[in-house]
Amino acid sequence: MAKAIIDIETTGLNPMEHRIVAIGVKLGDRDIILMDESEYYLLVNFWDTVEKEGIEKIIGFNIDFDWQFLKLRSLYHRLKIKHFRKYQGRVDLRQILNGSGGQYRKGTKLVDYCRFLGIDVPEDDANGSEIPELWEKFEEEGDEEAKRKICEHLKRDLERTWELYKILVDCGLIEE
Repeated sequence: MAKAIIDIETTGLNPMEHRIVAIGVKLGDRDIILMDESEYYLLVNFWDTVEKEGIEKIIGFNIDFDWQFLKLRSLYHRLKIKHFRKYQGRVDLRQILNGSGGQYRKGTKLVDYCRFLGIDVPEDDANGSEIPELWEKFEEEGDEEAKRKICEHLKRDLERTWELYKILVDCGLIEE
């Protein structure tokens, strides 16, 4: 069973009002960064990647947020999600670390857990709240540096999530 770390970047927090601008997929040592000015084609490429790579287990930090966006934005574009039920068993690292319910509490962001566990987080690292502004610069002005920053942020989050996942497996909080 192929497993993948999944992370998305969006223009906001509401999938009924905002869009996905980039999707990251980490398969072992390989990172796949998908970005397209058309959200429709971005999602088509994502679901094609999931099928082509045989991904059956989706892992992420606050993956329920990502999943809700992937599901509703795909529905908005009338895209078929093949084998929808198998992704209902996704692994949410935030929920595991926060305990039952996975409620938000101060210190429960990915970077907070990474710093706590010694996973590298540079002080000048971009954060998700900057993505809408970066996307706007790219979309309206063609700012390639803004696009690069979105991709780099996504790659770093994929790597951090993978490192966190490995620690949770090693410490027995997740069984493979």
